[in-house]
Amino acid sequence: MVLALATGVALAQTDFRYISYQEGLEAAKAEGKLLFVDFYTEWCGPCKMMAREVFPQKEVGDYMNAKFVCLKIDAEKDEGVELAERYAVDAYPTFVIIGADEKEVGRLVGSSEAAAFIAEVDRMVDPEKSPERLRERYAGGERTAELVEAYAALLMSEAQAGRRWDTAKTEEAHRVVADYFRGLSDVDRLKEENVFIYTQYAESPSDELTRFLVEHRDAFPEEVQEELAERIAELYEQCIVGWFAGYEPFDAKAYGQAKQDIDLLGLNADGHYDVLYRFIECHAAGDLEAYLKLCEKKYKGLSESLKQNLMMGLPTLLDTDDQAVLKRASRFIRNQLKDMDLSLLSFIVMALQPIEEKIKVD
Repeated sequence: MVLALATGVALAQTDFRYISYQEGLEAAKAEGKLLFVDFYTEWCGPCKMMAREVFPQKEVGDYMNAKFVCLKIDAEKDEGVELAERYAVDAYPTFVIIGADEKEVGRLVGSSEAAAFIAEVDRMVDPEKSPERLRERYAGGERTAELVEAYAALLMSEAQAGRRWDTAKTEEAHRVVADYFRGLSDVDRLKEENVFIYTQYAESPSDELTRFLVEHRDAFPEEVQEELAERIAELYEQCIVGWFAGYEPFDAKAYGQAKQDIDLLGLNADGHYDVLYRFIECHAAGDLEAYLKLCEKKYKGLSESLKQNLMMGLPTLLDTDDQAVLKRASRFIRNQLKDMDLSLLSFIVMALQPIEEKIKVD
């Protein structure tokens, strides 16, 4: 922090101030801002996730620091107990936006990713981004980057609002962004205001958004190239892990293109994809006995996350009635129990049950 101050470098993270609620109100009035209160508890996992992964991000910090005086208040300690009762907080985290008159402007409950969090907060404090107004503006033909980003984010938020994910709303959001993208010139597609297209709505290495991003990666403004490079790497990793774990149906043409791209982009310089390639290609060859032999040989060398993904995917990857394969798979899974990390237990149980249900008892 001292170095940052000395060199004039601004800290990107959200500036939570360690002052009382009343001091926060007074600061908000003096600075012409709203008060943002993060009600948390020490035992709350999603609270820790937001503190660790969302609030430190530059885009979140830039947005929050410009509009709010931000406080963190433990709802189970000191003044937090009374404040949590006053604002009817009964789930964590709860984020409450408060005006100068101490009336609630809006609230969010639960964790979310950075882009979704900003969009939700913005809709609460900007009348032009209320759900009704966004729909009016979009129906009226407005197609600015700001409007399209906010409207698509609203649709995504609505998709997640019910007990079940609304796939129709998700598809509508992606369609809104794709239509906007297709209406842009290549020059406009490269503008910083349109980076949300790629960071939030590119889904796989084969879709048109990702293809444009990869092919023009060096033409984007320098300020966003690091963020976009991280997104490219993330998209290819999701793709390869999807085939490795059987989450996505194997497509030989798409797989060949992905491998070629990964090599071109230097994403496998350390060779960490090599073992995943072996699993994918062995399974694609169709010899499940050979595939299980590879599992037995290479499983212990996988990272914990890859072990989880493999275990969760085995019932799909071993979708067969071949009794010899099923029994070998059962032995392989059970053999991991003796020196298994406890965090893997649920994944192993989920893999074992559907496989053993197919085994015929002699």
